[in-house]
Amino acid sequence: MTATKEVGDAVTGIQNSTRTNIEAMDKAAEAVGKSTGLAGEAGESLESIVTRVESTADQVRAIATASEEQSAAGEEISRGTDEVNRIAAETAEGMTQSAQAVTDLARMAQELQSLVDELKRG
Repeated sequence: MTATKEVGDAVTGIQNSTRTNIEAMDKAAEAVGKSTGLAGEAGESLESIVTRVESTADQVRAIATASEEQSAAGEEISRGTDEVNRIAAETAEGMTQSAQAVTDLARMAQELQSLVDELKRG
């Protein structure tokens, strides 16, 4: 009878250990399920971050392109302004020469008038 009781106690102990192991496995499976869910959420968050980073990178590239275009336009405007300044300087020089020619012509006309007046008197 003692052996039967010992076998019975051993079976009860094995059953209790098995129950405990099953409960631990259930808890472990539940933890794995939660971890899997959290990993999925983390993956979705990372995908969202990557999408936003790509969008931001596209915007930065667009800004860089626009800046380059503005820089090129600014250089073109600067060249145009330089050309206008050059033409204005040439025009001013031409006007100065024309003014001198008109002054010389007026002086010559005065001299001619003086000669004509002298010839008339003379």
